[in-house]
Amino acid sequence: MPHLCCNRNGQSSAGPTGFVSSSAVNHYAPHLVIEPVHLDISVHFKDLSSKSVQVKVTHTFRSSNSSSIAPLKERSQIVLNGVAFENLQVQGKGVSHSYDGKEIKLYWDSPFESQSERTVTLEYGVDHPVSGLLFDRRDWLPGTTDEWAITDHETEKARYWLATVDFPTVRTTLTWHITAPERFTSMANGAFVGEDMKDGFKTTHWKLDHRCPSYLTCFAVGDLIEVDDGEVDGKPIKYFAAKSRKEDDVRRGFNETPSMIKWLQKKVGCPFPWPKYYQIALPSILGAMENISLVTWVDTFAIDETNALERKQLTDCVNIHEMAHTYFGDLLVIRHFEHAWLKESWATYIESCWLQDHHSEDVFRNEMIENAYSYFDECDRYMRPIVTRKYDSSWDIFDMHTYPGGAWRIHMLRCLLGEDAFWTGVKEYVNKFAQKTVQTSDFQAALEEASGLNLTRFFDEWIYSKGYPKIKADYSFDKQANLVKISLSQTQVDKKNGVPLFALPLEIEVADEKGNVFSTVAEFDRENKIVAFIPLPKDVSPHVLRIDPDGKVLFTLELNADEDILENTAKSAKDIMSRIHAYYELVKTGTRASLKTVRRLIKEEPFYSVRIHVSDALSKLKTPFALEILAELFADEQDPKAMYSVFDNCFIADKNIREAALKVLKRDNLPYRAHASALAVLGYQHNEQDLPYLLEVAKDESKIGQFGLIRAGALKALGYHRSEESFKYLISRADIGLENPRSRQALVKAIKESAQWQEDRYKRMAIDKLVELLRDDNAYVRKQSVAELVNLKAKNSYDDIDASRALIAKDDYPWLDRKLKSLQESSSGGEKVGHETIEKLEERIKKLESKLLDIAAKEEAAKAKKQD
Repeated sequence: MPHLCCNRNGQSSAGPTGFVSSSAVNHYAPHLVIEPVHLDISVHFKDLSSKSVQVKVTHTFRSSNSSSIAPLKERSQIVLNGVAFENLQVQGKGVSHSYDGKEIKLYWDSPFESQSERTVTLEYGVDHPVSGLLFDRRDWLPGTTDEWAITDHETEKARYWLATVDFPTVRTTLTWHITAPERFTSMANGAFVGEDMKDGFKTTHWKLDHRCPSYLTCFAVGDLIEVDDGEVDGKPIKYFAAKSRKEDDVRRGFNETPSMIKWLQKKVGCPFPWPKYYQIALPSILGAMENISLVTWVDTFAIDETNALERKQLTDCVNIHEMAHTYFGDLLVIRHFEHAWLKESWATYIESCWLQDHHSEDVFRNEMIENAYSYFDECDRYMRPIVTRKYDSSWDIFDMHTYPGGAWRIHMLRCLLGEDAFWTGVKEYVNKFAQKTVQTSDFQAALEEASGLNLTRFFDEWIYSKGYPKIKADYSFDKQANLVKISLSQTQVDKKNGVPLFALPLEIEVADEKGNVFSTVAEFDRENKIVAFIPLPKDVSPHVLRIDPDGKVLFTLELNADEDILENTAKSAKDIMSRIHAYYELVKTGTRASLKTVRRLIKEEPFYSVRIHVSDALSKLKTPFALEILAELFADEQDPKAMYSVFDNCFIADKNIREAALKVLKRDNLPYRAHASALAVLGYQHNEQDLPYLLEVAKDESKIGQFGLIRAGALKALGYHRSEESFKYLISRADIGLENPRSRQALVKAIKESAQWQEDRYKRMAIDKLVELLRDDNAYVRKQSVAELVNLKAKNSYDDIDASRALIAKDDYPWLDRKLKSLQESSSGGEKVGHETIEKLEERIKKLESKLLDIAAKEEAAKAKKQD
């Protein structure tokens, strides 16, 4: 599955206010009375420019042991998925078929006997598929003639070129025969068998003996460079990219691969199963995808030296994430989509484990903190159980609940069981279910067997229920009794909506000035309010407070404590989460004294992510003094891993922030994302004096940045600037070929941002251009255009947006439906007004009414006095 970090922009089509629509239904895996067990796949490309291919697939079907007692219908027919195939021909003994453009129904004239096999061959053409098989576009790599075709299937996209049962529970072995003009390089799942040359064409042959679901089948063909990184245990490790890419950038992105394979197979206690490990990076791919033995990546992970300053750690995390799927998702395949956490949560958690074993505990804890916040943010829009069969699209399951939310559940299980029992259970689970399908109960049973624990309550509350603990903690210290008291409550409980009270142990510790630690464990069980006490020795005072100091539990914390305790904790706590909590509470108080404390301490904060969180807290407070400190953070931040995140928290029109942006932009060799963010923040100041500079950067061909990252920032800045001149420039750059393809998505958003502040004729011009871009070659541009038309409340574009359905896969339809619904419901009189805003306006009206009544009363009194 495209990795979370690549997928943070949201593969899930779930809407802004709910996970499912009113028409959502439960989904189930198909029956397996007759099951495909092998595919022999031949693809023939006359060229790649025509974006078409001839396909021949021979299916080997096998009946199950119970087929003799299954209903006759289940023993004599099967449905294959296949969309928009041309000139379909089906051959096989005793078989007939029907085809409606979406499904191929095969009918045998006699039912299968138990464990019997039959073969059927399907031949057809595929022309300009809307998904699944991706071809190069003329603007992806400007100035090159590189061509390629590559597959990208998850969740249900193989059907757009491959006749198959397009669900994960059906797995087949594979043989491949890829024919293309001999200049091209070809590859597929499995081991290389050989190649043939004939009449200017080359046919390469590949074989995979492991059973593979449709979403993990993969091949690629095109103008490619090859980077050889040796072998691990005799298995070749190679990386590929378009010929115009630099070999050093490709190697820089993937160079940890051999050491990761060695670490991973030891971690899970199972030898690496594939005959090779190839990775290929091309512009067409969305994120990264764990296809068996042939992992596909978007080429933005082939990073140059400057990009690596900001992105190398993330690139390594994506690398180990996709590799983790070797075991969690590929070797052990989920039975159906409701169990997606068994692969995506695991792959996300393996990222954290890699960081823990190869970086530091702070880096590991930071990754877990970021996972928690990503999950919490999504829970603000909707909450669902980690395992649920009810969804509109299988894509919906691949959200922040599944990735970071599920990763945290796995971490809590590790902490609950302990290192030995947990990893023993994991290794038994992997080895027991290798080359099989799995469901959640299998994982639970493996951990229970290894630990002896009954995990039913844990799975009931954390996997099959919604939500997470929201803990409120009130701290006090009785000096006479030398007793620390912590009153704790869970505030999230909502039985009506399925949010439970969570049973959990919560470790609490205080430390004195010398670092001596005193602790207790508060146990939530059946009550949502508990009190914990920590007695201290005589003449000892608490200095630092840490709740869950080892980061074992997923929860949010609202902490009411003395400012002295918060200050000392922010300064001296060993773990970054305790420091972050303390900083948030200090900022939240909003007093000048507490903000002075923050200002003084943050200058000495050693870990970059704590500074990011402080900038976030200050940006939400928005008082003049808070913004003054925020501007200082903006101007002073030097760590490439922190810069763009700190800068992104500065989208506030403020003179100090503007001065900080100008100061930062004078630096030489800013990392790309930091440079882009600083430009966008400057544009957000709406200052006329900045327009010439922003236009200059937007036109400077020497300041594009790898993959157009700097240019994207300049375009965003012009969108935020609101001026008519910037709007006219943005509109003039919208057509294909004028901007770097990676920058065009930012350009579309910038047009919307600017259009909101223009007179009606220019706003209409923007809407017309966005409607035109709904037909653009670039799928990212099309999707962004849909979003911005909705944001502009362009109701007249409804039919045009709906018509773009023809250019997307069916599993993306719910995303489009939600956008159309949002457009229908949008108010015609500007932005929707939030409940809080309405309350504020009502309060102001009341005050004005009160003042008017006072004035009227005084006037009446004055009149009466005058009459007397």
